[in-house]
Amino acid sequence: MLTFRNSSGQALVVVLLVLSVVLTITLSVVSRSVTDITVSKKEEDALRAVSAAEAGVEQLLKQGAGTTIAGSLSPGSTFNANVTGLGVGTKQFAVPYALRAGDAATLWLVSHATDGTLVCNSGNACFTGNTVKVCWGNSGTLGSLSTAPAIEVSVLHTSSGSDLSTAKIARAVYDPNVSRRTVNNFSSADGTCAVDGKTFSFSKEFALSSLGVASRSSSDSLAGPQQVRLKLFYNTDQDHVLGMSVDYSGNGNFPQQGNKIESLGESGEAKRKVVVYRPYADLPPVFDFSLYSGSGDLVK
Repeated sequence: MLTFRNSSGQALVVVLLVLSVVLTITLSVVSRSVTDITVSKKEEDALRAVSAAEAGVEQLLKQGAGTTIAGSLSPGSTFNANVTGLGVGTKQFAVPYALRAGDAATLWLVSHATDGTLVCNSGNACFTGNTVKVCWGNSGTLGSLSTAPAIEVSVLHTSSGSDLSTAKIARAVYDPNVSRRTVNNFSSADGTCAVDGKTFSFSKEFALSSLGVASRSSSDSLAGPQQVRLKLFYNTDQDHVLGMSVDYSGNGNFPQQGNKIESLGESGEAKRKVVVYRPYADLPPVFDFSLYSGSGDLVK
């Protein structure tokens, strides 16, 4: 006698299992696709925001301090940028970038007119005073290291205002490494200091008069110290920060050191900020090894 079994229930279970697997795979693919599209959109918005921020910087590079501009780079991409002065109305200034051995940073003791010329008057006060402190070296750097930075301080000064034929350079060198000083004959450095919210491993306080630099008679006199150039040595392994303080009784403030441009770009939900520091122009360090006469001809 033949017996027939009803297998329709088992077939339904198999079909449901297959459909479940197919649905799971389909949902996974769709979810991955949606995620990829979302990530791509965010990346595209981020790139557009950066481009918009850079466009704001380029616009403001043509303008002076104290200005603010807003605009759009493309539909949905906007920027808002502003310029502020570096070191304005302060007695402490930290160079906003780090330096490698052989690099130099210039701190100005005279003001700049809008056209870039040097000026000292009632609206553009120049530094007055005698005592200064230079600070350098990343926080935590040991002076015993062979790569601990030493510093050269060069002060350009004039005795007759804008008459460059009276220009002279006074120099001093300081090294925190005791072993090196027996060879290079640099002067010793002092311990840590804090300038403009940053901590430095080494410092040196000195009077400009000790270098033969006469103090400026008044804040509207161009004759006197023009700039301080700080150059690092020995730190071949990494860049180091540096700064200077004139926070002493009887001293005036730093004049403006340049401009800081901040530009915020937006696209969709993405926001990106670009910050550019633009110190006042100066001669490259290689010119420290040349002397120029008042007529402009090179004197060897």
